[in-house]
This record gives sequence, C-alpha cells and structure tokens, in this order.
Amino acid sequence: MGAIYLSELAQAYFPKSTPRSAVAQLRRWIVLNTELCTRLEELHFKPRQRALTPLQHEAILRFLGEP
Repeated sequence: MGAIYLSELAQAYFPKSTPRSAVAQLRRWIVLNTELCTRLEELHFKPRQRALTPLQHEAILRFLGEP
C-alpha cells in the first residue's frame, strides 16, 4: 500500500463536499480528536501535509472509523 492523499480520504468521509471543504472538515475532526492528534504526531504528521503514509492512514481509520 502506498501513500494516500488527504484529499482522497477527505472525499471518502465527505462525498457531497467540495475537495477543499472536505479536507478542512477532516482536519477539524483530526484536531478535535486528541488521541488521534497524539498518534499522528508520533508518526511525524505535519499540519500542511498532503500525502499520508500507510501508518498515518491506518491511524486515522482506527480513530475515526471507515469512511
């Protein structure tokens, strides 16, 4: 499994939103979930990062559930 773009994942969670709006909403969800934020920091996630590593992607799915 390669890197997945944050915009693709956001569109999966918010299919009726524009790509920009979906990313903004997903970033809000990430910030509001302190456990997820902590885990992503451990995985070297940066706030303006556009592509996720497989481990970062897995962490988001584990904490937020499948889209």
